[in-house]
Amino acid sequence: MDLVNQMAGGAMGGSSVSGSVSMTGLQELQKALTAGYGSDAATLEGGGALRIQSLDKTLMAVVQENQHFALFNALPKENAGATVDEWTEQDGIGGFMGGSTNTELGIIREATGEFARRVGFVKFLMAKRQVSLVQTLQGAIAEAEAVEQVNGTKQLLTDAEFLCFEGDSRVVPTEFDGVRTQIESLGSNDHIIDAEAQSLSSINAIVQAAAVVSGFGNFGTPTDLYMSPGVGADLDVGLDPAYRVPLPNGQESKRGTPIRGIVTAQGDIAIKRDVFIRGEDMKVPFELTYPILAAENNFTPSQITVDSTNSDTESKFGAVHSGNYYYFVTGVNAEGQSIGLGSAQVLVAAGKKVVITVNKSVSGKETGYVIYRSRKNGTNATNDVREMARVPRNGDTTVVTDLNREIPGTSTAFMFNLTAGDHSITWRQLLPMMKFPLAAVNQATIPWAQLLFGYLRLAKRRHHMVIKNILPTASGWKPFG
Repeated sequence: MDLVNQMAGGAMGGSSVSGSVSMTGLQELQKALTAGYGSDAATLEGGGALRIQSLDKTLMAVVQENQHFALFNALPKENAGATVDEWTEQDGIGGFMGGSTNTELGIIREATGEFARRVGFVKFLMAKRQVSLVQTLQGAIAEAEAVEQVNGTKQLLTDAEFLCFEGDSRVVPTEFDGVRTQIESLGSNDHIIDAEAQSLSSINAIVQAAAVVSGFGNFGTPTDLYMSPGVGADLDVGLDPAYRVPLPNGQESKRGTPIRGIVTAQGDIAIKRDVFIRGEDMKVPFELTYPILAAENNFTPSQITVDSTNSDTESKFGAVHSGNYYYFVTGVNAEGQSIGLGSAQVLVAAGKKVVITVNKSVSGKETGYVIYRSRKNGTNATNDVREMARVPRNGDTTVVTDLNREIPGTSTAFMFNLTAGDHSITWRQLLPMMKFPLAAVNQATIPWAQLLFGYLRLAKRRHHMVIKNILPTASGWKPFG
């Protein structure tokens, strides 16, 4: 006899039953107790965590929300006509300043505009989600399918936002190229400013970047500067609290003023905090954050060696950086990163370079490597290294040279021209985000795929800037002690 019949029979047959409940209530209670298994709230996980345990149907989620996808939300969305998307970038009008002067009957010099054909490749962001049929039938804290659909949407937007900054198809071919990769492809020393492990507590680098964007040969308009919350905090703290203004109508004074923008000669630049721009806390080894996944990825390099005996005029290892270091390397592909392999300790002196030689894994499945480095005079503990660079795999042996130009544990700021109508930076999509139903083969589930096909186009690369190697004051891990 089921619960409803037992309780109803007991009540109608004269047995003592404490309290009162309707037949509908009894049926809902039975469904909640018998649909699936487990009644200990401490052990519930996955879909089971959505079952009713109290009358509160509010789903408490400490996850990213729509406002956190700051750059993706701001990008103009345009349709791509094909998976291979082509356009022409003009780098100059031809000739040189003063080159059109001539004599009355002189031969007129020819000039032609400078154009380059560029190609972008649409990439395919996909997430599979599913819920069990039982989850959709029972009373839950929130509708299971709706919750998972929102989760799938956030997963795709998280990847799109992150890759807009740091995507690199050379390292992981399924990624689209982000801002930094595309700016680096310019080969311009002017468009990347090195903060050299200093904080962004002054506006010097920002003013310099704005001057470059708007300068001759670039002719852009800087409008927005994106940075991590940690980097932005230094700008806020740098505003002297002594600068106060009287507030009208007896309003109370509040200490501290967040910096919402920077005024430059080239115009006002809005400051945007973006949680997907990584600081040192998001650059710990992959295996510390995703230990199970890292252990499953069987493409750990088979061997790494380090050599710091040679000097290099391009080295940025100075006297203050001299000391002992460890390196730590993981394999990487679209499945994530592997368990890392650590190096021997290496002594680095001023003016030297470190040559890291990485031998491919036994499986050879990695498409690239993530290079981590310890603090100066730090330890070889896995939690004492931070990401320095991602590099593509180059056959059986990949050689990476560390000139201290990429400093581990630092963050990056990105300056954009987001002027409406300039088409300077856009999100090009072959397919806007959509839900694609899948067939349940041998399980009582409702599966589906969520899809987003597109890529980031920097049609005018010279309108954008990168400020790298920023070390926030509050950073808990210091690369040089």
